[in-house]
Amino acid sequence: MATFLPLRRWFDVIPFLLLTRCIERQLKRADGLLRYGLRTDFAKKSFWTISVWLNEGCMRGFVVGEPHSEAVRRFRSWSAPGAAFVEYRSKTGKVDWREAEALLKTPTFRYPRS
Repeated sequence: MATFLPLRRWFDVIPFLLLTRCIERQLKRADGLLRYGLRTDFAKKSFWTISVWLNEGCMRGFVVGEPHSEAVRRFRSWSAPGAAFVEYRSKTGKVDWREAEALLKTPTFRYPRS
């Protein structure tokens, strides 16, 4: 799974980062997580995540768990245009940022702006 998470306002950066820290703790406890990564472009208030899972069930369990599900709810008000995620199957299981960025151009889902 890969996400592109641009923020609308500077005001939202600190709460976003605090919640991201909580999600990283959730990731470390998650069943079936193989790898994950976070990239940032602070100047543009933009963030990218990528995670590699053992299987879809493990990924789904993480997505509906807390605090990730709260982050999804809150991100609807934080998101700038272009926010999206994509689910895909990697043949190598490696974290490949170029592959993820290319796939994010035709995402599984785009976050609506509130």
